[in-house]
Amino acid sequence: MKDIEKKCLQFVLRYYKLGALDTQKAIRNFELKNGLVQRNSRIYWYTGIAATILLFIVSGIYFYNIDTKEDWTKLVAANSTETYLLPDSTAVTLSPHSSLSYQPSGFAHKNRQVAMSGKIYFSVKRNEKLPFEIVGSISRVRVLGTRFQVIENHENSQVCVVSGKVLFTAKGQDKGIILTKGMEATLADGEQMPVLSTTPNINQTAWATGVFTFDDTPLPIVLKELSDYYHVQLTSKDIDKKLSGEFTTGSIDEIVDLIENVLQVTIQKN
Repeated sequence: MKDIEKKCLQFVLRYYKLGALDTQKAIRNFELKNGLVQRNSRIYWYTGIAATILLFIVSGIYFYNIDTKEDWTKLVAANSTETYLLPDSTAVTLSPHSSLSYQPSGFAHKNRQVAMSGKIYFSVKRNEKLPFEIVGSISRVRVLGTRFQVIENHENSQVCVVSGKVLFTAKGQDKGIILTKGMEATLADGEQMPVLSTTPNINQTAWATGVFTFDDTPLPIVLKELSDYYHVQLTSKDIDKKLSGEFTTGSIDEIVDLIENVLQVTIQKN
């Protein structure tokens, strides 16, 4: 009898298909194949157990997928800059055509991880027990609490730090580089390690912060950064002068007038 029971289980396991198993038909086929005239209750019982086990296994997989599939909240910026506040009080400023996604369930106290594309400025709420992670298609950025900008596209990923400390790595890698205030690095698609910039520009975040910051910066560099931001060409013959201070973004004419008065220089605008 044990041999029959074993064959029954093997038969059901072999021919079972999700949504296509007819238990009665399977039993009849088994009877014909094994020369059984009378329906045996123990055969039915074992066949039922086998089918039930399989159904529970399949159902378990299905419900497991449902339970672990958490909802994602997606933040987007269409044609203008948008600023959002995440559940942990982290502020994110998205440049046009950028997006950021996160799972709200437990975000503030279990898993502070976001996915992004485009250009985003982060002002991360500090939490030493729960690091904040940004995952892009190329890179991963891990911080405790700081202010920085991430540019992520299909070709490379770039990080510029305004304050604090950032770990910048390739996606799926543990080793990377530490960036602090004023540092900038780029990771090309397919590379394993980011490369530090020799000419970092902290003022590339002015679009989000509304502030230009200069610290004993040579005038030619000041004018170049302002030119790039305002899409104009600023030049001066006084190339030996240096500038320190902060200026709010606004009228380029007012900024130029202020610099001319502070440094006693003449600036041409084309």
